[in-house]
Amino acid sequence: MTRTSEDLKSIQKRLGSLYPEAICMLDHRNAYELTVATILSAQCTDARVNNTTPLLFRMYPNPKDLSLAKVKDIERVIKPTGFYKNKSKFLIAMAKQVVQYHQGSIPTQIEDLIQLPGVGKKTANVILSVAFGVPAMAVDTHVGRLARRLGLSNSMNPNQVEKDLCELFDRRTWSLLHHQLITHGRSTCKAQSPLCHSCKLRALCPTGLREKKDPHTGHWVKSRERIVSLVPSITELLCNWGMVTSLVGRTNYCIHPSSDLQKIPKVGGTKNPRLKNILAAKPTLVILERSENTLKISQELKAEKIPTLTLDVTNFRSWIQSYQLLGSRLNQEPRSKKSISELRKSIRGHRHKNLKVLILIWKSPWIAAGSQSYCGGLIQALGGRVLGDTKKSTGYPRLNSAELVKLKPNLILLPTEPYPFNDKHLKELQRLFPDSDVNIMDGELATWYLSRTSSALRYLRRHYFD
Repeated sequence: MTRTSEDLKSIQKRLGSLYPEAICMLDHRNAYELTVATILSAQCTDARVNNTTPLLFRMYPNPKDLSLAKVKDIERVIKPTGFYKNKSKFLIAMAKQVVQYHQGSIPTQIEDLIQLPGVGKKTANVILSVAFGVPAMAVDTHVGRLARRLGLSNSMNPNQVEKDLCELFDRRTWSLLHHQLITHGRSTCKAQSPLCHSCKLRALCPTGLREKKDPHTGHWVKSRERIVSLVPSITELLCNWGMVTSLVGRTNYCIHPSSDLQKIPKVGGTKNPRLKNILAAKPTLVILERSENTLKISQELKAEKIPTLTLDVTNFRSWIQSYQLLGSRLNQEPRSKKSISELRKSIRGHRHKNLKVLILIWKSPWIAAGSQSYCGGLIQALGGRVLGDTKKSTGYPRLNSAELVKLKPNLILLPTEPYPFNDKHLKELQRLFPDSDVNIMDGELATWYLSRTSSALRYLRRHYFD
């Protein structure tokens, strides 16, 4: 991933707002103490080093005293820092070299520092930056990990990572930046379980956005999804499941719940969403429904390698499968199981086996909701029989008035969407079907699947099936 100058400025700006005064966390009073503490910090936490060094500095307050120390005496003091046998030898050898070649003072040149036992390039950069105020980029495990996750370097070699970072950022910012990266690595961008869901850099991080696998672990990070929903009722369901913060895009018709969706960008219509707007949202998942969205947009998304989840919502079995798919994909299994439980409860008990139902969803021409439609699935889940299927369609058949009359329905339902049926249409159909019960039904209750399916079943059962 190529990082633009704007990306780099944004990364520094966000790090600056998070850690404006990031500093070295190793306690020290001079270059000598910092050198000792940094050697001890290898494979050890700063906190443990800080608990160890006060006694060590009282015993050996300067390089000359440390150069005369016995290995066993130092081992007893620094044992809590780990690898104490090697570290003890490094400390004494470092002190002897400082006394012999540098007049008892820690050298100020990188070439001299890296010659000291126990002092590598990273340690030398820390000393230069912190003790002497020389701009330097110290690459420890935190800095290297963040550089790779943020797409600032692809190398596993600390020296190459240092070179990459130094080429990208202004020299004057190196010292502060490396402390900011370290601090962010410790607090948020952890090695095995990065807290991507709460990371202020996530919008700038290809790893956090799941544009690439985590270069540190080799796996996709378990971060909160960036979801574009092209299905109004699924958008409402995700909000009901507490996932509004995962939504980064919606269609013009994703309007419920309005208070939660005000700040979610729109990407166009359900049938004709704008691919450019979807891509700009950098989604990790786009949710579609087979009959509601077009094959064209699905193919375009796949061509852009955008992960998609396409639901097929027609009958009771498919509703359960859809809940399960969403629960598994979005790590929302408890919510999914609760929704399935509510769905089962909504049809439990007596069901009307003989009710013949005609659901009309359009006028001029008349279009019915057939047995293979979502509305038809509602009726069949309650034991009713759906009328209107033709040889040409079992989803949304077109019928003329003569064909309608031949159906002889017990119940005619007129949802108020997608066609705005009203009292005028109600009276017209009552004249056409004097022996049928004709009713207007809330269109959203009848057509917003999964988010309102259980409520729709309870309504239908209470009013027509019990």
